Amino acid sequence: MEGTKAQYLAAKALKKQSWRFHTKYMMWFQRHEEPKIINEEFEQGTYIYFDYEKWGQRKKEGFTFEYKYLEDRDLN
Repeated sequence: MEGTKAQYLAAKALKKQSWRFHTKYMMWFQRHEEPKIINEEFEQGTYIYFDYEKWGQRKKEGFTFEYKYLEDRDLN
């Protein structure tokens, strides 16, 4: 329901629980553990992501989350 109040409220709730939206993959990610590598351009480690095709959470090890793909709008 793109562009709706429901989408806004869902995104706000996810961000409150430390989920981050990846604009390249158009998916929500959350750290599974502290990243192994963190620098100014990216962080790399194990993440949980929401697989919308299977409608469930999955784990991705060794994932590089480039900050240029981080959707960082403040939803307050």
